[in-house]
Amino acid sequence: MSEPLRIIHGAFGRVALLLLDRTMAVHAHRVCHVVFKIGGVDILFGVRELEHYLSDDNVLLVNAWEPHFYNHNRDAPSTVLLALYLEPQWLRKVDTRFSCSAHPKFFSQPILALGSKLAGLRADLLDLLTGRESTGSRVVEDLIVRTIIELACVGTRWKELLECQLMGSLAYDARIRQSLDEMKSRGGVALDFDEIASSVGLSRPHFFHLFRKQIGMTPATFGSMLRMEASIDSLAATDTAIHDIARHLGFDSPGNFTRFFLCQQGVTPSQYRRKVEFTTLTCS
Repeated sequence: MSEPLRIIHGAFGRVALLLLDRTMAVHAHRVCHVVFKIGGVDILFGVRELEHYLSDDNVLLVNAWEPHFYNHNRDAPSTVLLALYLEPQWLRKVDTRFSCSAHPKFFSQPILALGSKLAGLRADLLDLLTGRESTGSRVVEDLIVRTIIELACVGTRWKELLECQLMGSLAYDARIRQSLDEMKSRGGVALDFDEIASSVGLSRPHFFHLFRKQIGMTPATFGSMLRMEASIDSLAATDTAIHDIARHLGFDSPGNFTRFFLCQQGVTPSQYRRKVEFTTLTCS
């Protein structure tokens, strides 16, 4: 069974240390996602349709809204990962260039070799997460800022992003924009895709085809992303009972909610809640 070792939430998003020994289904995040391997065996981690080796010598970079997955070999030992999930609004305040951090091509490649500076930052992040004392927000944020700046310096093609003039927003078909707004407005609650397709004047097959072509994932994967974000927010920021969270998000039973969460995050909702903590404010 996979196990969260430590999870810290803050204005920056979240950072997690995870012992992983189970498959994670195809899922996505609306934030950019950085994954370091900390210990255990090297693994193959999928981004879109391709799998990439994640080892001690590289880092995995997943763009916002980019589908990714992990197929665990049942007989393989576990792996320890350090993962960052970085909020676009916070990154925008860090550096105006990061206003495009939600762009699907913010990172130009999924795997980046670790130079000495990135390896040192990884070690500092690990020290932060394995320390037992409460962690001040400024300490966490300063270290994440240094890490993302270094990653962007070598993993982002600024000229290409500026030339395409997208800067985090895409010229979607108006019907797809409308469907995105409708799905987001429901706050992760179970979605009826026939109803959504009809509301934007598309047949279900045409809606699925156009959505995947423009967004890069199926409506179901996007809906699961919204549902997962809502569940993480509820688990981390409230003391609402897990069965009440499950019911609010439209699951038939707490067991189905647990299976959904486990399939996408590799840990159960109760494990996640036990390990999550928030950065403490530090004095100026």
